[in-house]
Amino acid sequence: MTHLNRREFLLQAAGLAGLPLLGATSRLFAEDKPGTPPPIERKNLITAEQLAATKKGLDWLQKHQAPQGSFGSGVQVAVTALAGCAFMAEGHLPGRGKHGVAIQKALDYILKCSKNSRRGYITELNGEQSRMHGHGFAAMFLGEAYGMMSVTRSEDGEKMKTAIKKAVDVIEKSQTSLGGWGYQPEPTYDEGSVTVAEVMALRSCRNAGFKVEKKTIDKGIEYLKKSANPDGSFKYSLQGGGGGGTFPLTAGAVASMQMFGIYDAPQVKKGLEFLKKSRVQRQGGWGHYYYGNLYATMAAYFTGGQTWEEWFPSVRDEFIKSQTSDGSWSGEYDQAYATSFAVLTLAIPYQYLPIFQA
Repeated sequence: MTHLNRREFLLQAAGLAGLPLLGATSRLFAEDKPGTPPPIERKNLITAEQLAATKKGLDWLQKHQAPQGSFGSGVQVAVTALAGCAFMAEGHLPGRGKHGVAIQKALDYILKCSKNSRRGYITELNGEQSRMHGHGFAAMFLGEAYGMMSVTRSEDGEKMKTAIKKAVDVIEKSQTSLGGWGYQPEPTYDEGSVTVAEVMALRSCRNAGFKVEKKTIDKGIEYLKKSANPDGSFKYSLQGGGGGGTFPLTAGAVASMQMFGIYDAPQVKKGLEFLKKSRVQRQGGWGHYYYGNLYATMAAYFTGGQTWEEWFPSVRDEFIKSQTSDGSWSGEYDQAYATSFAVLTLAIPYQYLPIFQA
């Protein structure tokens, strides 16, 4: 197993993508938290095998993109947004680099889905609906793309600005009185995984310079905090008795709070301990294997130190081993979904995506 130092990796990745190295975008805003935590050591754990695996995964995705620009056999808005983020996580951008055409087509598809909706709710043009999960993933994809591109005065930039502003408005108006979000764009039922999707979307759009009401973020974070169980896990919902207490829900909640600079809250610390204790069940024991692994690995990266050094190598090697010879991953929903999540998980330490930048 060949380890790459940070400089070697960045040079290789930039060369593969055909792009100059992009500057980091700060995740923290002054009003999010008083003060900034001290720098956390994150040992470089990037390997040549890991880089080869993400390359193969992206090659597979590009080969299996639909003519209309979408990915996946169902819930195309969600899967297309995740695939678009996966391409950008290795440094590719719409219209530029090896996979530039594929990302541009994905972006065009998401923008078309947004334009098709009078309100700005990003959902499929036809077929199975991604609902608010998909809307959150799509808003995050748009926010990440806008933040990484020089498009402020271009035609694409204007389309993206309109779509992002409307998407944020839909999220803000769909928040329930408890502070969470549910499957539909209306303030009725709420649950943890949708709340995570919307909170991360708001973080991404705000990173990119769009206005997001602070009270919306505060209520969303408070919802997650109130969802914490005594054992460190997180509830499925604050309505109807709660439920949940699973690895994926806990991973999403912990990573979401860390993205807003919340590192020392009791809910975050106990959540991390729950994730560590549940590692033996990480391999599909809770369901939602790829979803849970992405957010748990994000949480480990944001924590840094020993947590990161112990967590990532096992996930990295597990994913490399489970990749098929054609470059895809499978075992949950469809291959495009699994492959997008797997590439995103392996690409966290590459730090191209603003939401991955610690």
